[in-house]
Amino acid sequence: MSKFQNTWSKPQSPGIGHRITDALKPKGALKPRVEMAVKRLQAQISKLDNMLTKLKQRDEQIFKRIVTATQQHDTHTSKVLSNELGEVRKVSRILGNARMALEQIELRLTTFHDLGDTVITIMPTIGLMKSLKSSLVKFMPEADQEVNRMTEMLGGLMTETFSGDTSLGVEPSTNAESDK
Repeated sequence: MSKFQNTWSKPQSPGIGHRITDALKPKGALKPRVEMAVKRLQAQISKLDNMLTKLKQRDEQIFKRIVTATQQHDTHTSKVLSNELGEVRKVSRILGNARMALEQIELRLTTFHDLGDTVITIMPTIGLMKSLKSSLVKFMPEADQEVNRMTEMLGGLMTETFSGDTSLGVEPSTNAESDK
């Protein structure tokens, strides 16, 4: 009877097909999702800052205790505290590296967000220039070449922006550092 009760009252969980579809299918507009990701990253960076501040205070306390123990010629206590200080500094270094990596991700997402806003601004401009060209040629034939060059320049900018060749100013070595 318990099996029947479990299947009767058990909430329906999504199957593997639904989970794969949800993972691959976009979940709404990209801009709000990027903004939410940036906010979450900022919250995590803030938490890391608090942790780093506490570790720095702990570092200072332990260091003062080491100095006091050394002045009192208590080598055993100073060795134990020195080992503890080393561990605190190691954790601080790891958290500092994690903070920098999160800041780097936040900066890249912010750049992506700003780039998206720029693209949204430029796209109508390209269409406007193409329509302007057809009406402007009637009155100023020499303007046709200039408008063509400007349209090609904006189109090239858009192509470069979304091609795989550009790295948005990210050095490959930077990517290797963030993988650590």
